[in-house]
Formats: sequence, C-alpha cells, structure tokens
Amino acid sequence: MPTPQVEAAGGVLWRGDPASPEVALVHRPRYDDWSLPKGKLERREHPLLGALREIEEETGSTARPGRRLGSLRYLVPEGRKRVRYWACEATGGQFEVNREVDEIWWAPLAEAHARLDPAHDARVLKRFAADTRRTRPIVVVRHASAGDKRAWAGDDADRPLDRKGLAQSVTIGALLTAYGVKKAGSADVRRCRDTLEPFARSAGIEIEVLPATTATAFDDDEDKGVRAVLDLVTTSGAVAWCGQREVIPRLAAALCAGLGGGVPGRRTQLGKGGLLVLHLDEARVVTAVERLPAATT
Repeated sequence: MPTPQVEAAGGVLWRGDPASPEVALVHRPRYDDWSLPKGKLERREHPLLGALREIEEETGSTARPGRRLGSLRYLVPEGRKRVRYWACEATGGQFEVNREVDEIWWAPLAEAHARLDPAHDARVLKRFAADTRRTRPIVVVRHASAGDKRAWAGDDADRPLDRKGLAQSVTIGALLTAYGVKKAGSADVRRCRDTLEPFARSAGIEIEVLPATTATAFDDDEDKGVRAVLDLVTTSGAVAWCGQREVIPRLAAALCAGLGGGVPGRRTQLGKGGLLVLHLDEARVVTAVERLPAATT
C-alpha cells in the first residue's frame, strides 16, 4: 500500500466507570460536525504523542493512553490520509473554545455513536466499545541507536548511545511519561540504561538494573530473566524494561504466557528505539499487545 501523504492521530477520550464510560466528541464549526478529537502530526512527531497533543488542544483534557484502536485510511484533497487512534482515559484539564473546536460533548457510547460519521469515526468508537476495560502497560523497549558495534573497540556492554540514540531516548522518555510508568528496569548494558536515563531523571526514579535480562544471562536461564521483569509488575502502576533485540521476542512471549490472555504474534522484532506494549487489565491479564513505531529524529 502506498505511503500516506498525510499522517494524523487522535483517540477515543473517555472518563468515568469503564463498564459504562462517557466519551468526548468535539464540534468543529468549520465542518459543522461532531467527531473524535484528532489532527495532523507535526514533522517527525511520534503518532502517540501527536494523538495526546491533539486531544489536549481540542478538548483541554490531559489523557493516559490505553490500547491501540487501529487506523482509518481515506482520501483528502492533499492525497492519501492515515489517522491512528488510541483509547485515552481523561486525567484532568478543562475545555476552552479554541480555533478548531467550539463545543465538547460528553456522552454515553450509544448516543455518541449515533452522532459520528458511520464511515469514519463511528467505526473507531465501535472498536473501543468492544472492550472498555481500563488497562496499564508493561512497556518493552529496545535500546536506542548506539552506532555500529564493529566500530566500537571496547567491551560491547559499554557501548554508548550515538547522537541519534540520544535524541531517540528523549522521545522514549516522553512516551513512558505519557503511559505513567512508575518503575523501570534495564538489562545490564550501558546503551539500555542510557535509553531510559532521560525518563528516569525527569520522573525522579531509579533504573533497576536486571542482569538476568542481559542477552547472555537470558540465554543461560530464561526463566530467571522473565521473573526479574515480572517482579517489576507487582506494583499497581505501569512499568518499563529496556533490553537487547535478541531477548525481546522470547521475553514478550514468556510474559504473555505467564500472565495469560495476550499473544505477542510475529511482530515482536523491534527497530532500535522501538516499543512493544503489553496492556494488562485489573486482573493482570494481557488484553492486547501493541508494537509502537520507533522514536524518530
């Protein structure tokens, strides 16, 4: 499929009881319609961060992202357009009339569905309505760019992030902040620790170094490495772990098997700076597995 010429993102902003949530629709006077909050991405903006920015700009609400709700693709005057959506729980803020939106309406699912374009946003709301559970994530991160290991003369475990990797780590930090991560662990490799450093510094938390999740140790005792990550999940908040490419598919599969519910599928190989998100429900069962685009620079 040809690459879209217009990239956009948004979400189903919800509040209240997950069993009977209210969702926010915005009225756009330019089109005189009701829609889900969404908008075009800025240059090199990560789509999830763009979705949260657009939600806040149009509704005044800050939000915490949940599971991915897929994409819509359609033609606009500029060409092909793709809009990516997430379920987003409102966490604060207040609506003010702005240049794009003159009214916001919080409504039960059925009433909101009736006001949306059946060919576009109503399809996204239907996906959300199929599973409205509140979730929290385990965010699995592949370390950011660290150059070519063949050009590094020292111990590979000491290889630092390169300029691109340092920029990626800032975007990763913003994503982990958006998810509300409270605990973070890392393989005992410098480039993995450094990938989480901007986030840990801004969040005021310590990175827990987990030697059992380093590639060579994981090869020797996979169960021990999986238990080390599961120990991070004993708290009620979101957690993150950063590691090496070769560990991630096996770790993701083992986490899903241990927690139950989700299946990681084939798309667990991540590019440098990529994220894999396992969404857990309140019973700590994996409800969905999502691969996020890698941070770009």
